[in-house]
Amino acid sequence: MRLLVTTDFSENSKGAVRFAQTLAKQSKSVEVTFYHAIRIMKPTQWSDVFFKEYKDAEIARLTEDLKKFIYSTLGRGKGKFAKMKFIIDHSSSTEKDIITFAEKHKINFICIATKGAGMLRKVMGTHTSYIVKNSTIPLLVIPSHYIQKPLEKATYLSDFENLKKEVVKISKFSNEISMQLEVLHYASAIIDTKKFEKNKELFKTELFANIELKIQKNNYERSLIEKVTNHVQKTKPELLILFTKREKGFFERLFLPSKSVELTYTTKVPILIYSK
Repeated sequence: MRLLVTTDFSENSKGAVRFAQTLAKQSKSVEVTFYHAIRIMKPTQWSDVFFKEYKDAEIARLTEDLKKFIYSTLGRGKGKFAKMKFIIDHSSSTEKDIITFAEKHKINFICIATKGAGMLRKVMGTHTSYIVKNSTIPLLVIPSHYIQKPLEKATYLSDFENLKKEVVKISKFSNEISMQLEVLHYASAIIDTKKFEKNKELFKTELFANIELKIQKNNYERSLIEKVTNHVQKTKPELLILFTKREKGFFERLFLPSKSVELTYTTKVPILIYSK
């Protein structure tokens, strides 16, 4: 499992570092790259040679700072990763360069921390929103004050479209870290009965043998975000999993509900976002 963890040396970014450490404790194959992007502008009076020397020295200095920051955050658990890399990337567009780096180095998951209790608002914030909409690489969104605990159960919020294909993807991740999977679906009053029953039958197959299915009636008096938040607070999964299309759709309906619902996420649960 190749993991790219972005950091800006802030306290907020430590949540992503700690989550990567949690993954490494449950899988011996986690290879992590800790990534920090900077933009160094060349003064007009500097020569190209002098600027290159300065830039190289600055990147070397920041690489050492990054190592100190990561080792300080990891503490005694720093030896759990199969491999560790530290990258300072000279970037003109942080979001684009994160994606480019991840694709070039065949990263499996991009891991980024969000700030504060309003996690769902932050998921649609600048960096994260751009990565979700422009990258095919799954994104782990971690609360900044994430506290480490074993990843025992994940709730996969499903719209029942491409269920089997999506579970195959998720299972590769959940099986590697021995995590139980729950499928949560909110059933509409108007459904394709044949497709609905076909999806339910999947849970009798070997692939779905150890996966729990929870179907709840879609109460339109409450927003989807409110229903999901309440479910997470009651069942306490360690991870929430979503699939999203790049164009507006299910993801926006989840994270951008009506004005009557405050966009806060008090459960502080990490979210794994796949592209459909």
